[in-house]
Amino acid sequence: MPTGRLSFLYAFLFFELGVNLPFFPLWLQAQALDADAIGVVLAAPLLIRIIANPTVGALADRSGRISATLAICAVLVAAGTGLLTVARGFWPILAVVIAIALAQGPLIALADAMTLGRLAETPRAELIYGRIRLWGSLGFAAANLAAGWSLEWFSTSSVVALLLLSSILTAAAAGSCMAPEANTSRDAESSEVPTARPLLLVGVIAGAALVQASHAAFYGFGTLHWQATGVSGPAMGGLWALGVLSEVVLFSFLGYRMNGASSAAGLLVVASVAATLRWAAMSQDPGISTLMFLQLTHGVSFGATHLASIFLLARLAPGRMQARAQAWLAGGWAGAMAVLTTLCGRLYETWGEQIYLVMAAVAAVGLSLLLPVALGLRRVAAREPLGLT
Repeated sequence: MPTGRLSFLYAFLFFELGVNLPFFPLWLQAQALDADAIGVVLAAPLLIRIIANPTVGALADRSGRISATLAICAVLVAAGTGLLTVARGFWPILAVVIAIALAQGPLIALADAMTLGRLAETPRAELIYGRIRLWGSLGFAAANLAAGWSLEWFSTSSVVALLLLSSILTAAAAGSCMAPEANTSRDAESSEVPTARPLLLVGVIAGAALVQASHAAFYGFGTLHWQATGVSGPAMGGLWALGVLSEVVLFSFLGYRMNGASSAAGLLVVASVAATLRWAAMSQDPGISTLMFLQLTHGVSFGATHLASIFLLARLAPGRMQARAQAWLAGGWAGAMAVLTTLCGRLYETWGEQIYLVMAAVAAVGLSLLLPVALGLRRVAAREPLGLT
């Protein structure tokens, strides 16, 4: 599979997310939904993913057709987004969003599992994956700018129009990536998995999920807070794009430094520290110049967490559980983010920017789980070097 097709897949997939995460709350607000209702609508699909992600991941693993499963889910997302253009009122919107989430939730996990499977025998797979994945970040940044400017020139209905267009392009890209699956099974290795490694696997999933979920307040209410404080649409899009461009730099070069599970675990610890400090600073309602600096840390708090965690799972999970392992991580952070998004919806009107203190505490808990993982990997690597150093 040429890497160009995979790059296009990530670009379109994350363009859709780049419209959804920052600007979908504004569309919900324009539909006369209050903060509490917005929190419910944003949290409901995350809760659905707790079930959808592992279920779809298991089906993909058992059938051995990860790319076909990805394409089917992408087509269903496009169909559901079409329904969103005519949904009005809290309950119809909630129902359509939940239906979309059933197929949309597993998309990133399936794309990662498919890409990592095709890079399994490639030297410097971390670097090549980063070079593919950075197109997702560029797509996200382009979506931030496009949606931000569309709000200046058009109504908030342009948000759903962009979501529909990007979902159609994602489905087309997923279809172009369908191919016979490579045989990446590691049955011999999985039969010798030491008893410590499942515990490390759980620690990675739980710790990384909490660090990713600590972005809930920013994703759900960051744009609303900036709008309330007078930040313009283009400036909001620029701030989001600045954060994502920091991911591009990280994905471009981090593969040179990350080589093996031990270094990936150390990177996760650094990322969790960065997330904790980022949210603590955000709670002080900083000015635009400080916001620009804090957005540059997004490459570490999100990007480094993502890259390190998926490669750790690829190393630690048995060969026939690759899609499920990625889906467990995606489902774990989706579930935690659902709880935190709902909580933020209830607290935002009274707490304002102080909800970021809760996010800082969540990231700190993730740090406390990832520190033992990093230490445990050092001990495992000393006993059996199966690529863990």
